[in-house]
Amino acid sequence: LKKKREQERRDAIAQNLMQDPNKPRSLADAITLVGTCPDMCPEFERVQRVVEREVNNPECDPKSLGKGFADRVPLEERFVKKFRRSAAGMDEQLPSDLRPPAILQKTVEYLFNKLLPEFPFAEITNYLWDRTRAVRNDFSIQQVRKLADVRIAIDCFERIVRFHLLSLHQMARDAGIPPEYSWKQDHEQMEKALYSLVSFYDDNSSRYRSANEAEIRAYQIIFCLGMKSRPTSIEDTLQGWPSHIIEDSRVQRAIRLYKAGSRAFDENGPLRPPMQHSIARQNWEAFWDLLRSNEVSYLMACAAEIGFYMMRDTIIRAIFRTYRQGGNVRTEDWTLTELVQVLGFDEEEEVQDFCQQYGFTIAERADGTPYLDLTS
Repeated sequence: LKKKREQERRDAIAQNLMQDPNKPRSLADAITLVGTCPDMCPEFERVQRVVEREVNNPECDPKSLGKGFADRVPLEERFVKKFRRSAAGMDEQLPSDLRPPAILQKTVEYLFNKLLPEFPFAEITNYLWDRTRAVRNDFSIQQVRKLADVRIAIDCFERIVRFHLLSLHQMARDAGIPPEYSWKQDHEQMEKALYSLVSFYDDNSSRYRSANEAEIRAYQIIFCLGMKSRPTSIEDTLQGWPSHIIEDSRVQRAIRLYKAGSRAFDENGPLRPPMQHSIARQNWEAFWDLLRSNEVSYLMACAAEIGFYMMRDTIIRAIFRTYRQGGNVRTEDWTLTELVQVLGFDEEEEVQDFCQQYGFTIAERADGTPYLDLTS
């Protein structure tokens, strides 16, 4: 197989199907690779990973998984191409290493429709995370331009974005999460997938509009709440969007959610005068109430959750700052029950754990009601 690959490389270079590494070209003359791999995983990679014992559980016969690592039975039809980083000294991928758009779509359908239901979510997430990244990379290398291929790419990226939103929510808890999982890296890949998808929308707007664009644009708006540098105005983000997208009910709900969240962030900024705490509290609770309402879909809530920590950090600091500035807040004013509402938690135990991260302690009133001790 190695000899076969070297011959393929020579033939592809001779036919101008890929660049000769020894003959640099200008960017204008660069050759774009076109994939020819007919399978979800190239043949060479399948053989190489079996030989090197780099076969993942989802790529084995399910009946053999309970018998120990050495007894697993790899099934080539279950193999999916791994993500491969570009690095100095590594050979450029061959056309036979790259899957054309139709095969990439088949791969995404297999990952989400067939494989995902077979395993517990926490167990399969890292595998899906890596394989969908490889899918995105294959699209990127081939720089798809044909309308049919663009439509396939958009469909795949939409599914991948939804997966990352779900993953970021499901994997945010501590219990049962594999040690190799990184929420930060998941967030980074979600951002890259969303950026690529939005670029597909923008670059092809004159010839194709996905039926799911409004849904994804709603996630894009809400996703901004979790960004360290949020847009100064949501209208800046909406510039250039067609009216039918902006007027879509999902986008309008996302705008309302974003504005509610922004008020909770911005009206208590360090450079702003302290506002009346009752008004601030109304703004905080308005955001959480809207989030809990039937107006907000499950995945919209998952997108909003990305910014929860920043939101709660802003709120708890605002409460403490008001106390330090000599406001009319008594030290026993904030009970755990009240903090559940303004911090958007479900249980008092979650509030207690969160406040203790900031060094606060929970005390009790004379009647036994637990409250946040701002003097601690």
